[in-house]
Amino acid sequence: MFTPDRVKLLVVTCAALFMAMLDNLVLGVALPSIQESFQASMSDLEWFMNAYTLAFSVLLIPFSVLGERFGRKRMFLVGVVLFTLGSALSGMSGSSIELILARALQGVGGAAIVPLSLTLVNSAFPPDKRAAALGIWSGISGLGLSIGPLVGGLIIEGAAWQLIFWVNIPVGILALLLGMRWLPETRGERKPIDPLGILLLAAGLFGIVFGLERGNEDGWGSAFVLSLLLGGALLLALFYLWERRRKQPFVRFELFRSGKYTSLVLIGFWMNAGIFCAIFLLTLFLQQAQGYSALEAGVREMAWTGCTMIAAPLAGLAVGRLGTRNVLATGLLLQFGGLLGFGLLIMSQGVTFPFVYMLPFMIMAGAGMGLSFTPISHGILSSVPTSAEGEASGISNATRELGGVFGIAIGGLVFQSGGAIRSAADFGDNVVPALFAGAAMIAVSLLSLALLRGRKASREALPVQEATS
Repeated sequence: MFTPDRVKLLVVTCAALFMAMLDNLVLGVALPSIQESFQASMSDLEWFMNAYTLAFSVLLIPFSVLGERFGRKRMFLVGVVLFTLGSALSGMSGSSIELILARALQGVGGAAIVPLSLTLVNSAFPPDKRAAALGIWSGISGLGLSIGPLVGGLIIEGAAWQLIFWVNIPVGILALLLGMRWLPETRGERKPIDPLGILLLAAGLFGIVFGLERGNEDGWGSAFVLSLLLGGALLLALFYLWERRRKQPFVRFELFRSGKYTSLVLIGFWMNAGIFCAIFLLTLFLQQAQGYSALEAGVREMAWTGCTMIAAPLAGLAVGRLGTRNVLATGLLLQFGGLLGFGLLIMSQGVTFPFVYMLPFMIMAGAGMGLSFTPISHGILSSVPTSAEGEASGISNATRELGGVFGIAIGGLVFQSGGAIRSAADFGDNVVPALFAGAAMIAVSLLSLALLRGRKASREALPVQEATS
């Protein structure tokens, strides 16, 4: 049951999680104000966003595994401290380089908060209540990520851009103080530290993520982008070979021998790819094609994010009754229908239709996201031994983050291939095939369900022995 101690744990972990996920996108609407303050170049503006994303995505797996060895509570609170410090330094930044470095520090902290908050919640609840708790976790995660532009717009409308970062300080301090008192310490397998493995993994992920982010800007055939992508892939291959030789590998690749685990990881990647492709383009569509301000667009997108927040906890309750596969299939079908509906609506109506026409598709996509996040997280953690939960959480989150970057890159590529944008109508013409590309990515995640057999994933499905902590 949801005892007072478990409720306290949820409050602390979800408050820090919301703060970290919010800062993925909250800065976007403030970029013009920051550019004016620092006389920043376009390259600087890109790094204000990329510094966080790169540090965050690259360190998700390392922090997850370190949490298993040194304690999940300890590493989670380290992440809270780093994120809060990064927020303070961002608010005090007096130049572009200072803000870039502070944003990177925020990303380092976020990389510890997100996966370890998941494993802390999972380990605190008994199996019959775990899905419901993870539903709340998923709802908060999706809400924080989705309303970033809205929160940023509200702040920029009435205050200086620095307030975007200062609002994190009291949340971070409270999460630290309450976490020290309320969070129990848990551990997984105490693996030896592997500096070379961590370096190869982090450098490989950096190359892949940065290459995807630069592809549309520099050209996918440019030497710089190809070097990043190929170099990243080579480093990840070397990481795999290095880990296969170790008696206690940093990442246990045998986890992927389970079709259920592999399927859920793939589904998470392709789902995030499709949905981030759509959110990125529809946010631009509302502003650049339909003429809404950033704040007006953010308010309208609450129809999407509000449904995500409501559906995620409900999915946690439904998983126990209907099974991971059935709930996840429903969520993915709703997202596919929502994205396909957006594209068909713009194709048939142009760009001048009332917002109410979009509303059913926003509700479908938002509810589908909420119904998908929870069974993915619950299914992955329930399909691995307890000693591998942190590692599985890190891999899952890193894969989904990589999927989001991939989806935005592919969506941007398809959008730009439609030709020059001279009018709102041109924007609509270009966005339709990109939305269909997003729907196709969701369709790939549906195909991945073929690997997910049975109603429930079990720990016994893996050829991995339970380790003692």
